[in-house]
Amino acid sequence: MRFSKTVLAAALTLGLGAIGISPSWATADPALTDTSFNAAGLIVKYKSGISPVAVDGQPTGENAVGIDLNLGRDIGEGWHSVGFDKDLSAGVATAAALRIASDPRVAAVELDRRILPAGLTKPVLSKDLAALKPASAVRLLSAKDAWSAIAPDQAAVKLSWSAPASISGATLVGYRIESNDGAGWKFLISSTSKNTSLTVKQGLKPGVKYSFRIAAITKLATATKVGSFSIPTSLTLTSTPQAPVFNGSNTAFGSTSPHWVSQNKTQTGGLPLLGYIATATATGQTPVTCSAPPSETTCVFNGLVPNITYTVSVAAKNARGATSSVPGVTPLDPLFNKQWALTAPFGVNVTNAWSRTMGSKNVIVAVIDSGITAHPDLDNQVIPGYDFVSDVASSGDGDGWDANNADPGDFFGNDPSSWHGTHVAGIIGAQSNNIGVAGVAPNVKIMPVRALGSDGGKSSDLIAALRWSAGIHVDGAPDNKTPAQVVNMSMGTDTATPCRLPGQATGATEDALADLKKAGVTVISAAGNFNMPATASYPGNCYPTINVGATRYSGDRASYSNYSILDSTGQMAGVDISAPGGDSKNPGDSPAESGGKILSTINTGKTTPLLPDYAYEEGTSMAAPIVTGVVALIYSVKPKITFDQVWEVLKATATKFPTGSECEVKGICGVGIVNAGAAVASAAALP
Repeated sequence: MRFSKTVLAAALTLGLGAIGISPSWATADPALTDTSFNAAGLIVKYKSGISPVAVDGQPTGENAVGIDLNLGRDIGEGWHSVGFDKDLSAGVATAAALRIASDPRVAAVELDRRILPAGLTKPVLSKDLAALKPASAVRLLSAKDAWSAIAPDQAAVKLSWSAPASISGATLVGYRIESNDGAGWKFLISSTSKNTSLTVKQGLKPGVKYSFRIAAITKLATATKVGSFSIPTSLTLTSTPQAPVFNGSNTAFGSTSPHWVSQNKTQTGGLPLLGYIATATATGQTPVTCSAPPSETTCVFNGLVPNITYTVSVAAKNARGATSSVPGVTPLDPLFNKQWALTAPFGVNVTNAWSRTMGSKNVIVAVIDSGITAHPDLDNQVIPGYDFVSDVASSGDGDGWDANNADPGDFFGNDPSSWHGTHVAGIIGAQSNNIGVAGVAPNVKIMPVRALGSDGGKSSDLIAALRWSAGIHVDGAPDNKTPAQVVNMSMGTDTATPCRLPGQATGATEDALADLKKAGVTVISAAGNFNMPATASYPGNCYPTINVGATRYSGDRASYSNYSILDSTGQMAGVDISAPGGDSKNPGDSPAESGGKILSTINTGKTTPLLPDYAYEEGTSMAAPIVTGVVALIYSVKPKITFDQVWEVLKATATKFPTGSECEVKGICGVGIVNAGAAVASAAALP
């Protein structure tokens, strides 16, 4: 049977799935008998040199399948879509896939599922290396804190030692320095000097107890070898504190209290805090200050002028000095105060990020979704995209792939149109224009890419949309001249759907995502809305994406959000990070009219587009674009940043879940709640 669009649209999430079989994997898997979805065809990877079209003009391997196949498209990396005359159940489609997989010309197969809304090499030992004996241990290693007022926020250490007593007749060419922060020894730096003292700054954090060890590097002819390490020495380094991060809004109206996040030992510079001081400023007004002891994370402003908007900063002080947060920016969009996800205590601290950037017009975000409708908060943000809905009956616009990325409406039966892509796009990049709402990154450009129609789409359409979004050539579509740096996929499945099954060497979706990563693109996915393990929800369970769970106003897991589980290595896997997605069952202290949900752009039409409007929705479909917006801000301050660097920034700066919450106790919601202000500051500080 088909997915229930009523269930999916109720949470405003999208359903997708793919299943894969390789010719070398002959044993049946229970997932292959899943009949909860339909397949529109197959996605086949032919071996090198094999044409996807046989001599008789039919898809290669059709005879092995035993049913009619329709010629499809080249969707990249050797993968081709081939369609069925009509949708088949998962069981029948799987049997067909196994038969074509037995064809010796086929390398791998996936089902093209119907989608709907809601090694090491051993080194050769040379003669020189065999003859080279390691130097004896470096002696008398000592470490001193090398903090300097010239770079007050930088932790540094000065290491001094004595040379090894013996280098076994070789030549001393330098030293290898390693550090251990409690997680094991790691390479820190190599020195090509014979000096026996060195000041090291890179790779060190204040407040962390490090052990250091040093070994001599010697050379004989063409071979080099690291000698015996010194006896380790330990030290905790210091610096000025990091800038405090606001836990909520950093603007003050009338008499109010600012709140900031408690700082750990690294954030306090490795030294006891002496206290905090907050300052509220406004044009034409006398600054107002309040202070707090180190144990507090709030203070009370007295003397603020009513009906005046103040900008607030807070400074943390230790014996090395003080560091102040950057004052935030508050937009004048009339509905901004309804967007609790951006500024609430467990919101994403976006106004602090805006003090550095509200997004660059050079950053493009692809929203792979249902398309977009005209809206005054989006019209100036949108650049041309593409429509990859290949099923004419489902497209809603009467044709297949084309350049029209407008959402004609995805109404189906008695279910009204969701305008899902419009809502998601507004969360990411609604323009701050004094009209309605403001997106997380209100100055970036949005590129709508359709992959879902009124009766869904296909996995092969999604794969083509991913490649095209990144500027990778896709046969049958014009090359994308404005490739995206960030891609949002607010999609998920309600039944267990592996990205790549055991025994399969590769998968079409993973191949596409790997190509996007190589192209410098970061892909954000929704973890899914069915209160089940996120590891079973496609495409967020494919690597590499940053998979996002949803939190409610209180900062705990939204009741519907998929969650992490222990993987085979004993690590929590599934949800990488969380963001507010809303929860109408647990609205907390959110604005009453929101019902705990997320406000964004929408259309009033029940079937086809009518008038632009605003509406509250909930889901990981809302949480994912919040993270996407933050990532777009990161690219705005660091255009050449890599996928891996983006993840490290998000991970290092995430807000901790509330103490005692399900997310904190069980560890099932990822590394924390995305913090825009801290993430942008961290990215901006990267070399």
